[in-house]
Amino acid sequence: MGESSRRRLQLIAALLGLAALFIIATLINMQVFKHQFYKEWGEDVRSKAIPINTPPRGTITDRNGHVLAGNAVAYTLQASPREIPESQVITAAIQLGEILARPSSEIEPYLRWTGDPDFFENWPQRNLNEDEEEDRAPWIRIEKYLSKEVGEQINDLQLPGISLKPIWERRYPEGELASHLLGFRAVEDETGFYGVEGFYDSFLRSTSITPEIRVDPQQRPVPWEVTNVELPEAGGSLVLTIDRTIQAIVEAELENSIEAYQAEGGTIIVMNPQTFEILASASRPTYNPAQTAGVDDPKRFVDPAIGDTYEPGSVFKPLTVAAALDSGVVTEETTFVDNGVFEVGGHEIRNALDQTYGEQTITDILIHSINTGAAWLSTQMGTDTFYSYVQAFGIGDLTEVDLEGEVVGELPLPGDYDEWYDSNLGTNSFGQGLTVTPLQMITAIATIANDGTRLKPYVVVKKIEGDGDVLVSEPQVEAQVVSPQTARTVTEMLVRTVDEGVTQAQVEGYRIAGKSGTAEIPVPGGYIEEGTIASFVGYGPIPDPEVVILVKLDRPQTSRWGGDTAARSFRRLAQQLFTILGIPPSGTGVAEANR
Repeated sequence: MGESSRRRLQLIAALLGLAALFIIATLINMQVFKHQFYKEWGEDVRSKAIPINTPPRGTITDRNGHVLAGNAVAYTLQASPREIPESQVITAAIQLGEILARPSSEIEPYLRWTGDPDFFENWPQRNLNEDEEEDRAPWIRIEKYLSKEVGEQINDLQLPGISLKPIWERRYPEGELASHLLGFRAVEDETGFYGVEGFYDSFLRSTSITPEIRVDPQQRPVPWEVTNVELPEAGGSLVLTIDRTIQAIVEAELENSIEAYQAEGGTIIVMNPQTFEILASASRPTYNPAQTAGVDDPKRFVDPAIGDTYEPGSVFKPLTVAAALDSGVVTEETTFVDNGVFEVGGHEIRNALDQTYGEQTITDILIHSINTGAAWLSTQMGTDTFYSYVQAFGIGDLTEVDLEGEVVGELPLPGDYDEWYDSNLGTNSFGQGLTVTPLQMITAIATIANDGTRLKPYVVVKKIEGDGDVLVSEPQVEAQVVSPQTARTVTEMLVRTVDEGVTQAQVEGYRIAGKSGTAEIPVPGGYIEEGTIASFVGYGPIPDPEVVILVKLDRPQTSRWGGDTAARSFRRLAQQLFTILGIPPSGTGVAEANR
């Protein structure tokens, strides 16, 4: 063998040795140092995520099964720019633009998108080169929500590269009815906000599942491969305590009252005093839960029944009277001499219109709504006794109703040195210097109507889980605030208050217990000179009340007094509810229907 041949063999052997060393090093790198990477890469190549259609969000119905929040089929419009022939881009953009009521110039960039984040920002000044035209992105979403009708129109076009994904759209078939109680589901992230949509969001939501299946190199499912797939779970459904008919009547009365008395807004709540179920709750201003994107002021979503506070005024006096009687500091026969002014903590308390009543009974304090008499009762009890009863009625604490957005009112207590003053003991007795939500106030009065037992208010009577299991809500006792005898005594006092004081609230044929309130509106440093919160809280028929109603009107202009406005609203509403609920007349009511 010649020298040149030997050298060629040595070179070839060396090259083969180097190649072998490279292959060995590569295998060691792949199997040792990058083992985890290639293992995961292999799994990605051999498996594919397959989304499964998510079941709809749970429905919400009234107590009789009428749907208040449901679901309808909608579509997401998608494009695969890579699959759209260049010759059809302009035509597709024009056809889609006509159906979507958008200029074709807005649609075209979606059909040409390359995946470049700055693509849309630079459109349409830039020109695509041939490479970019061939390297369009595989997927982009054009519209997140399209109605079923619009989606079907697009589907009929059979455009290449254009697809429609079916999704669930939240529908509220009753429009604005019970909007604050319901809340809404956001379009963007499908989260529930406010009302029961927010409070029970996790219960109403369905679960989405994206399992992985084995695929071949062409990304086709491997035949005979056994895969355990967990199916998505449907969202739970809710049955509310409200009655759609009663809710509609309440909302109509609220609208009429706001217009008739030229009020800026208001709230009406109807509650069952035997269970504390909320039969209806309405507030104005309101909104349509299906059109939340058009609401400029987010405060409109807040439910004033649980999310706004106000000084209640004289509707608070029954709580003071009940506390005084139950604590034993006074009896029904106790009298009080009103001189027109009563001083507490260096602050002079006067009656409305500076009236003086002379010697009065405890019942007279309610009939004539005597501020000085209420202040005298609270001072007779003292701070410890008075505030312990006020707190037992639920004032100053959340009711914990199953609605999102509840706030707590302000109840300054002795010891809160920056907020409570000695004079508060007097002013708080007639609902001044403290704040409540409408729900807190009606809950406290319902406690008297319920023989002194405070229950927890609620709006969901049944929860139906996705698998069909039903959970039924039961009344929950919170406290025995006053004795049944005390509660019945105060109820009879409130009947006389309606018969002899607030006659505008009388309902012919029924005995009604109730109290009006005319509260000043606080501002920093005092109260506004014009404008009041006019209210009335009543229940009936006595002796076995079936409904308690709170009417609150914000700044009525025709009259500042609760007796002239809210009490009349109560009467009209109670008349309708007694008829609808089939509650027979008690036969002892006083007819004052036209006052």
